[in-house]
Amino acid sequence: MNTCINHSKSRTLLLFIIMFSCLSGFAQKKQEDTFNIYKASFVLPQPLPGGHYSSSISVLYVVTPKDWTLDNVTAPMFSYQAKYTLPRGFNLQAGLSSLIISNRFYFGPYWNYHFGADNYVGLGWNVAWNYGRLKQFGFATTLTGWEQQPSIAFGHAFARTAVTFRADLYWTNVLYITEDKHTLTTANGFINGYSFSASFEQKLYKNRAITLGLKMDYVQYHIIAWPAFPVNGKRYWMPEFQVGINL
Repeated sequence: MNTCINHSKSRTLLLFIIMFSCLSGFAQKKQEDTFNIYKASFVLPQPLPGGHYSSSISVLYVVTPKDWTLDNVTAPMFSYQAKYTLPRGFNLQAGLSSLIISNRFYFGPYWNYHFGADNYVGLGWNVAWNYGRLKQFGFATTLTGWEQQPSIAFGHAFARTAVTFRADLYWTNVLYITEDKHTLTTANGFINGYSFSASFEQKLYKNRAITLGLKMDYVQYHIIAWPAFPVNGKRYWMPEFQVGINL
């Protein structure tokens, strides 16, 4: 009888040890999650050690005004952004947004600063080149132009997420619109408009983060709908939604 009881106690103790080992192993696996929002973030304006390259790919959904397209149209653009960090909080950024017939390339320096508890601020200046070419639907039009884009951003990092708010100003230096063999030049610089945006970053998988963003453009023209520029004389609000993966 005692032998049976002892065997029963032994089996119970062995079962307890196995369960404890399994739970310990599971806890250790959970602790192995090394996700770091500071390393995974692309948008957060944080100063980083020099010599680091990072990038992000996104899909942008831009809703154009009815006055431009006779109806609201949600058009997707694909965007690739890259960043190379420099000492003392500086970095260089470049990006390309494309819809085949509409393209925008930018390049410029940024300076970032860390203050308080997980708060960050960044100042940037981009030089952008716009290029559009439309030879379908009765059009034979090409647009090229240069633009300046100063910006300021404020970000805050939480334990595993980050939020960034940003404001941009768009100053057009020159535009060339060619229709067949005739070219219309807008040589006098003008303020195209400005935008406000908010971005939220969180873990997607492993050490990769996903970016969800909302941007409100208030502009006279947008590269995604540049054929409407010749008949457009005022600014419009344009919502822009972003879904991106930080590579």
